[in-house]
Amino acid sequence: MAIELTNEQIDETSGFKYAWYKKAEYNINIKSYLTLGTGKANQTEIEEDWTIVPGEYHHITIHSSPQRYIQSDGQMQPFYEILKEVNKATQVLEISLHPDKSIQEVTNKDEVSEKWNTIKKDLHFFELVKESYETFIRIYDKEFKDIDDNIKLNFLYQIMFYPLPVFRGGGLGDEIPSRTTLSILFPGEKLRYDTQYKISKKDEGGYTVHITAKNKDGQSQFESVYRDQYQRTLGSSLDYAYSVEGEYTYNGDSVLSEIIFHVKEKLNDNMFYVCRYHIKLNKKVSV
Repeated sequence: MAIELTNEQIDETSGFKYAWYKKAEYNINIKSYLTLGTGKANQTEIEEDWTIVPGEYHHITIHSSPQRYIQSDGQMQPFYEILKEVNKATQVLEISLHPDKSIQEVTNKDEVSEKWNTIKKDLHFFELVKESYETFIRIYDKEFKDIDDNIKLNFLYQIMFYPLPVFRGGGLGDEIPSRTTLSILFPGEKLRYDTQYKISKKDEGGYTVHITAKNKDGQSQFESVYRDQYQRTLGSSLDYAYSVEGEYTYNGDSVLSEIIFHVKEKLNDNMFYVCRYHIKLNKKVSV
């Protein structure tokens, strides 16, 4: 249902627009927590930097730094080493955007594919070391073959390029369309979520956008998977929930300056996943 706005609210947000600096660096911090039963299963915190360079006709180039592991599970270190190599394929990512700021496609997918094929040859050593590494690499090989969809499903990219209706020429009260992302607790499964939002003007200049979202289709789609993979271990029945809370801050230039998002996916009280995304404009490289 569309949001009903008063004339005062419409006037207050009439200056809200879609803008980027010609070149700007963003720091990205992702902290996640996965629990199983009464004990902590895993807690991870990683950082990376993105330099975003806008081009013509809704084109954006993203230069990403290697990920820095601030906190991680030591047992996962070999996989992190492989992931570090995998991520080199997308260190430069060129994308085109829809008018609403959501991702349309990856425009340098051929270049990314060539880089991945080179990296994959170097990773063959790990495949020979351990069978589980071979499976891990094979999963990424499949993802690179369908990079458009996988980038669109990636929640970090969904946060950075959120489809606010005002960006596509719609009204501030228009709905955000349902979005699809990947489940963390049911690997390979997709889920849809509905979003509500509110845009307000800051006293010191700029705008704030508050986001709340929850899963659209309930838990029925996951019941058979849960029964097969988790029921015996967790004991309790499935009580699935997916929720998102987020806030965007746009500065006086209407440029995105900070994002804080919290995501929670829960199977029941015995197993849940929480993730916090903090994206901050680090510096304006040029104007």
